[in-house]
Amino acid sequence: MKSLTIAVAALIACAGCKQSPKPTATVTVGQLIDRTGSIATPSWSDSIRLAIGTANSALKQSGHAELRFALAEANSGNTPDMSRAGALQLVKKDGARVLITDSSQDDIAVAGLAYDGDPSHDLAVPVVCMACTSTGINNPAAVDADAVKQAAMRNAKGWNFRTTMSDKYQARLLAHMLLSSKGADGHLKLGIYASDDPYGHGFSDSLKANVLSLEPQASIEQVFHDVKAVPADYDWGADVARLTDKRNESTGKTDRAPDAVVVISFPKFEINFTRAWLDSHSKARLIHTHNFRAARVLEVLASAVEGQEGTSQAVLGDGASARVFSDDMKALTGQLPAFRDAAAYDAAMSVMLATVHAVKRNKLEDPSLVTGEMIRDSMRAINDPNGEPVDAGTMGFARAVQLIHQGKSINYQGASGPCDFDEHGDVVAQLARFHVQGGQFADAEKYDCVRDRECPPVHQFGSK
Repeated sequence: MKSLTIAVAALIACAGCKQSPKPTATVTVGQLIDRTGSIATPSWSDSIRLAIGTANSALKQSGHAELRFALAEANSGNTPDMSRAGALQLVKKDGARVLITDSSQDDIAVAGLAYDGDPSHDLAVPVVCMACTSTGINNPAAVDADAVKQAAMRNAKGWNFRTTMSDKYQARLLAHMLLSSKGADGHLKLGIYASDDPYGHGFSDSLKANVLSLEPQASIEQVFHDVKAVPADYDWGADVARLTDKRNESTGKTDRAPDAVVVISFPKFEINFTRAWLDSHSKARLIHTHNFRAARVLEVLASAVEGQEGTSQAVLGDGASARVFSDDMKALTGQLPAFRDAAAYDAAMSVMLATVHAVKRNKLEDPSLVTGEMIRDSMRAINDPNGEPVDAGTMGFARAVQLIHQGKSINYQGASGPCDFDEHGDVVAQLARFHVQGGQFADAEKYDCVRDRECPPVHQFGSK
């Protein structure tokens, strides 16, 4: 009787006590982004940090502060060897449960760790690439002489995702654009200048195939530059001369000078090639691709490239998420989003939403027990077409957390586009034709590949 009295007294004394908060568990996001190489773009890291801060604020506001995210960083250098080493460091030493990386060659190198036969290299975490566009990536039919590379591109284990579009869409847009550049003989002579890596070869070959499907009589020349070239030492003028003379480097035959040249490379190389091109005074039409759309290109070349044109994925998608991200980025950095910033942000938001979903799906009382495999298996669950649309930003993330904990489906609307991962891990968004106007990159036209997978519709270029 005495013990019962004591127990009742204790309950009465604690009737007004607050429940002790759950301990906070931290899940680490690994950022493997180029800081010193040919695609180094500081705003990509800013975008990822913005996403991490947004998610943590949203978790706190929604009453789920038992989970928070931290960021661990490594430099990819835009080189496969550095990327592999950085990935192993981030996962094995820093405990990252997900990785965000950048270029095609880096993504393939990191993905290949799951297929190289060394158990100590198995990362067992999802990898989300925010800037890789190679047509070989996430392609079940990809072929490469290197068995590990081939397996990495085929992505049979499903670890690889990306928040930027495959070059196959951009290649199609370029092919239609080029139809207006036929020579006096009614045929097209096209020069393609590309980096000697999976990105350059994949895009170049896709462009060649698209052009020949529209103009079977076209003459196409492909010239590749060393991706390890030191820009200050490399003879860019010699490559321009090879592209603009009458000899076809691919066939070894002499035909005529090109009507147009398309450049497929990285910003550091694009700058030097474009300087040499301007010095050559070639009359051929020069068309750039997405990596030309880097802030550093205009910082270096300034008014010299006024009026030049190119194609890229759109800088931002449409709708509320794009506006929220743009405002938040401006508040954080003082600058509006640059090219690929939205894709970097969406990569981080996607893996964090997938983490929240994985914790709930697997009924984990301790979120720190979430595994890379659990997160991988939740990556597509955040884009349920029947789920409630949720936007970017703190309010959007908080609403997503609320819905997930209620057992309801969500459909994340990214800043770069829908971010709907298909069965291979790819997304589709918008393309743009841009030009340099008033010292800035400006979109001349945009094409919604989500609504129309032809992207762009053939009739827009006068083809039958």
